[in-house]
Amino acid sequence: MTDDWFERVQYSWFQKFIINCVCSGSLPKHVAFIMDGNRRFAQVKDITRSESYAMGFDKIGEILDYCETFSIRYVSVYAFSNENFKRSEEEKAELFSLMSDKMNYLLSKIDKLHEKGIRINVLGDITLFPAHITKTMAQLELETLHNTEFCLSLCLAYTSRDEITTSVNCMAQGVAQGKLRVTDINETLLNSCLYSEDLPPVDMLLRTSGEVRLSDYMMWQANFAALQFVKVLWPDFGFWHLIGSLLDYQRQEPLLTEHRETYKPFLEKMTKSELAAVAHSEHCSLKSHEECHFNEAVTEVYVECHQRRTEQFVSELKGERRVLLEQCAQLTVAGA
Repeated sequence: MTDDWFERVQYSWFQKFIINCVCSGSLPKHVAFIMDGNRRFAQVKDITRSESYAMGFDKIGEILDYCETFSIRYVSVYAFSNENFKRSEEEKAELFSLMSDKMNYLLSKIDKLHEKGIRINVLGDITLFPAHITKTMAQLELETLHNTEFCLSLCLAYTSRDEITTSVNCMAQGVAQGKLRVTDINETLLNSCLYSEDLPPVDMLLRTSGEVRLSDYMMWQANFAALQFVKVLWPDFGFWHLIGSLLDYQRQEPLLTEHRETYKPFLEKMTKSELAAVAHSEHCSLKSHEECHFNEAVTEVYVECHQRRTEQFVSELKGERRVLLEQCAQLTVAGA
C-alpha cells in the first residue's frame, strides 16, 4: 500500500492557470460523487474486479486533493449501497476484504488525517457489515470526529430512501415516547434526524460512467444541486473532468441560488404559519368560544415550547447515535 491518499498532486503551470481562472468564480461547498464504472473498468483494462475497486479507492484520495485545491471542504462518496448486498457472495467477499484493508489503512494513517484535519464521516447503517469492518469504521469516525478542515463522508450501507425512513421512524418513536408532539414534525425536524444532519446541502452531485440516474443517493440533500453526469469510468476520472464539471456548475449556480433563496423564506413562512395554526387550535380547544382570545403572544409561547422539545429531541438522538458508534468501536471480533 502506498501513501497515494496523502501525496499532493503536482500541477503544471497551465493547470495552475486554469485553477486560478476557475477559482475566480463561485465554487460548491459540498460535492457528492457516485463512483460508477469500476466493474466496467476492470473489463476494459482486463484486470480483476478487486484491482479495479482498489484503484477506485485510491482515486478518492486524488479527488480529495483536487477538492482541497478548490476549497471544497465537504465531499461525499457513494461507496456501498444497500442494493450491493444483493450481489453474489463471491463479489461481496471481494468488496468486504477490500473495504477492511482500506479502512485499516486509513486507521493506520490517523496521524496524517489529523495533520490534514480530515474528518471521516460514515453515513448509513454500518451494523449491516461484518463485525470487524463495523468496528474499524466506528473507530475511524470517532478518531477523526474533531477534525474540522475537511469532511469526507463515506456512504456505506446507504440509500436515500433508507435514510429518510430512518429519520421518520426516529420521529415516530419520539412521539410514542412523549418526547415530541405530532405537530412538532416538519421538514426542519426531519432534516435534523438524517444521517447527514451536520452537513451542508449538496451543491453539486456528480456521477461517472455516463449513466444518467441518481440511484437513490442523497435525494433529500441534493434538492438544489447541480447534476453532472460525466462519461468516464470512475478510476479514469481526473483533473480535467472535475474542471469541466465545476465550469458547468458555475453556469448553473445563479439559477440554483435563486431557487434556493426563493424557497428558504417560503419554508420559514410555511413553518411559522403551521405553528401559528397549531397554537391557535390548541389554545382555543381549552377555552370556550367567548374566552378564546388568540394573539401573537400565544404563538410565541407555543413556538418556544416547540423549539425546546425539538432541540432536546435532536440532542438526545445525537447522543444515542454517538453511544451506538462507541459500542461498535468496542465490538469483540471473532479470531482477533
